[in-house]
Amino acid sequence: MADERAAALEHARGNRDRYLNELIEFLRIPSVSKDPAAADDIRRAADWMADRLRALQVERVEILPTAGHPAVFGVGPDAGPSAPTMLVYGHYDVQSAAPLDDWESDPYEPVVRGEYLHARGASDNKGQIMACVGAIEAVLRSGAPPVNLKFVIEGEEEVGSLHFGDLLRENRDLLACDFVLNADTGMLGPDRPTIFYGLRGMYSCHLTVSGPSHDLHSGSYGGVVHNPIHALSALVAGMHDCERRVTLPGFYESVTPITPEERAEMAALPRGMESYLEQSGAPELWGERDYIPAEREAARPALDIIKIEGGSSKAAIPTEARASVSVRLVPNQTPDEVHEQLLRYLESHAPPTVTWEVTEWGGCPPALTDRNAPAVHALSRAMETVWGKPPIYYRSGGTIAAVGQLQTVLGVDSLLTGFSLPGDHVHGPNERIHLPTWEKGIEALVHFLYNMVE
Repeated sequence: MADERAAALEHARGNRDRYLNELIEFLRIPSVSKDPAAADDIRRAADWMADRLRALQVERVEILPTAGHPAVFGVGPDAGPSAPTMLVYGHYDVQSAAPLDDWESDPYEPVVRGEYLHARGASDNKGQIMACVGAIEAVLRSGAPPVNLKFVIEGEEEVGSLHFGDLLRENRDLLACDFVLNADTGMLGPDRPTIFYGLRGMYSCHLTVSGPSHDLHSGSYGGVVHNPIHALSALVAGMHDCERRVTLPGFYESVTPITPEERAEMAALPRGMESYLEQSGAPELWGERDYIPAEREAARPALDIIKIEGGSSKAAIPTEARASVSVRLVPNQTPDEVHEQLLRYLESHAPPTVTWEVTEWGGCPPALTDRNAPAVHALSRAMETVWGKPPIYYRSGGTIAAVGQLQTVLGVDSLLTGFSLPGDHVHGPNERIHLPTWEKGIEALVHFLYNMVE
């Protein structure tokens, strides 16, 4: 198999320009899942991805419908019953590029500037999934596949994978696998290969506080009728205490403590206070005093208010005020229990001068991957081969809903990796991907596939 590995690496290096041109073609499709007007582009992106899998000579390729946007499925070629089965997960949808004035170039007309390719989706996730496709093509063109291959590329990750769980339940046997390769994360730096082994989950909802039946003149009713904006502000402020801890009843009871080993690893990460200050632009950091920033980000839960609305420019007390609540969860918290905790908090803290309602709530669980799994060791060796140093193991504060759904429905862990860098402006204007790192990532994935059977 050493000759096949060498041939695959040569194929990947010899086809870099074609791989890049294919990625550019893919990036030109504005597949914004949140935009109803982009439905045709969503379908065009799914068709493009299906055609690319067919070009890999994947034996069976289908576009699986959901109640929302479809997913692209592929299976084969077969490596035999003794080989592990790997499900490649990714998403072809992207975030909106608005506001367009903030972009230095057309977000859907990819351009190379220096070592970077700039376009919406370059890092999240079209560039990453095409790195997987390029590596798999190189392996398949060089001999028999070392693992059984399956693919599921969804179209709703950027809207929370709303129908992905249903897709998994309806196609449980079709998608059965031993592990998932998910290249939807990144690296801590171009010389810092990274394996993510944990993600926080999420709970979100809309909280509405209502007061008078109609807007009231503040001159006649100010100081007489409780302003819903004031009441909502007090409720929101009370969700943290003076120690910056969340005050929802029982909030920390299920939280899995950070192990001493993890605390030592997080303290050694290249993510100190200065890094957070530089990347955020904040004047000072905030959060639980007993935990360093890296611990707060990755292994502690967090409650944030993402949006507050209420009132108008007229001098009136509004009839209602609204807030969007977001809670990042850690093992063993669940969205259901946090929802109940929020309700109990509101029941005991909301004043009788207003009413309240929680709507549109939902979420997804956190996820942890077994760091001793064979696939993790195979990827670690591959990264060390390419970068000349072992990878950093990292728990992310972010959420990928599909990871928890795959773990819950199929009972499998996701191997989380990727080749996006911290400065790649994911979800923001001027999104980009560092092409030398992307090319190294393709080679690392080639090594990883062969490491799975050697």
